[in-house]
Amino acid sequence: MKHLVEWFNCISIKKKLQVLLVVCIFLPLVLTDTFILAIMVNAEKRDDRARMVDTAESTKYIISSFVESSYNFMSDLKTNINLNLFANANFESNLDYYDRYYKINKNTTFASERANATIYSDSPGVVSGGHFKALEGAKEKEWYKQFEKSNNENFIYIDYTKVNWMSGRVFAIISDFNYYDSFLETVSENIIYLDLNYSEIVSQLDNAKYPFTIYVCYGDQIVFSNDQKGGIYAPYFKMTDELYDKVAYKDNFTVLKKPFNIYVLQGENIIWKAIKDNILLILALLSLNVLLPYIVMVVLNKSFTDRLTILTKKLDENESNTLSMISNINGTDEISMLMQSYNDMATRLNNLIETEYKERLTRQETDIARQQAELLALHSQINPHFLFNALESIRMHSVIKKENETARMVEKLAVMQRQNVEWGNDYVTISDEVKFVEAYLELQKYRFGNKLMYEINVNEDCENFLIPKITLVTFVENACIHGMEKKTSSCWIFVRIYKDDGSLVMEVEDTGNGLPDEVILEMIDNINNVNLDMLKGHKGIGILNAALRLKMFSDNKVKFEIESEPGAGTLVTIKIPTRTGV
Repeated sequence: MKHLVEWFNCISIKKKLQVLLVVCIFLPLVLTDTFILAIMVNAEKRDDRARMVDTAESTKYIISSFVESSYNFMSDLKTNINLNLFANANFESNLDYYDRYYKINKNTTFASERANATIYSDSPGVVSGGHFKALEGAKEKEWYKQFEKSNNENFIYIDYTKVNWMSGRVFAIISDFNYYDSFLETVSENIIYLDLNYSEIVSQLDNAKYPFTIYVCYGDQIVFSNDQKGGIYAPYFKMTDELYDKVAYKDNFTVLKKPFNIYVLQGENIIWKAIKDNILLILALLSLNVLLPYIVMVVLNKSFTDRLTILTKKLDENESNTLSMISNINGTDEISMLMQSYNDMATRLNNLIETEYKERLTRQETDIARQQAELLALHSQINPHFLFNALESIRMHSVIKKENETARMVEKLAVMQRQNVEWGNDYVTISDEVKFVEAYLELQKYRFGNKLMYEINVNEDCENFLIPKITLVTFVENACIHGMEKKTSSCWIFVRIYKDDGSLVMEVEDTGNGLPDEVILEMIDNINNVNLDMLKGHKGIGILNAALRLKMFSDNKVKFEIESEPGAGTLVTIKIPTRTGV
């Protein structure tokens, strides 16, 4: 319980309400509705079972009653004394046969809506035609062979092969025609063939409008169905494993001692059917159990979070020197009391800010003025230093060369002097600082000639970054002057500026004499700990001055690295957090 309370304390009110909605409403709702749906599904299964039983019973009744009525029709023909006498008569000629057949045919009904009878006889003189045919012509037919093998007085014959556009499926009853044989003087072999109206049976099954698909089978062979895929003129397929898998109910019955199976296939999905049949109830439950709680949660959420959001925004406002007040406080609950308490607190704090903040602002303005004065003092120290070195370069060149090529030197000097005297803004772009460096190195080449070589590489995306003016050139000057002392061969100066891992990197490298390790350690210590008092008593202020201004410019985030090897040269690396120039 303790851990649960701690977890609730760490989540927002909106999520608390959502947890409440899910655990106390949605979860019980799901369980309850699942139980109700299960009851509906079970009831639907029972109803489906009852409907399947009714369907099977109705199918059995249609087929059995059809066969039974047809059999009664056939029995009437079998007991007709005149037909029996005709079937067992000896006909003297064809004319004698036709005369007697005409009288029989006139007074006897051989066909009905459900069946059509044909009598086969081996009596002498029988002419095949109409409802009487010679038995000799039937002995090679399949139905006769099956009848002979069955030893059954009443035999049902089904012909699956006789299905084409001219002749439909055969469903017939075959029986001996010998009811009065014991009373007759002459007895012939007579058979009655009753062809049942197959299309009428299929029509009755279709008109029953069963909610399920049924298959009436003899063995695996489908004899009747209402699936519209086979029938009178199209053969049914045999039952397949796929169809057996869909069977939901099975029953069997016999017709004239012939066994038939009835398969009822599952219809519409029971769950979906239960939902569809009870859709109004389900929608009512959803509206009551989901929509209403959700609306209540939204209202509660707005009541809590909207006012708490207003309070939080007021507490987070830092744009002005005073805390703003909450103008409209709605309600009288605990949140309204908290908002009123905030207004009281804001009033007291504003009174304190009015007195304390102004005094602090005054002190900050004084500190800023002091720092600006110190910068101006540093500027005034730097100006003579650079001006002296530039003029010395011009003097040495004039003494040694004795030629009028000083115009270019004067032009470079003008660039330096202009940069040196414009102190309205202590920051310049990398692009302008590099121009100053180029001017300085050109002046030094006039002094040292081919002994000094230089190369400057600046990435384009670094040109607009701001740095304090006359800082990079100070490190270049140090490399040029001290790196070339006592160096008899040529000396290279490399200046590289690029971005790396969120920092502006400036590298100044020379191939001069290099510096001993103790000198490097002393320089690094002085640069890292430089301050204004150190500059006042230090002779060489150029590097320290530039380092101090870079530290002030970057809020002390600048990093300096110095690597040197005696006789090989020195590399100074300066890394400043990136700051885009204007």
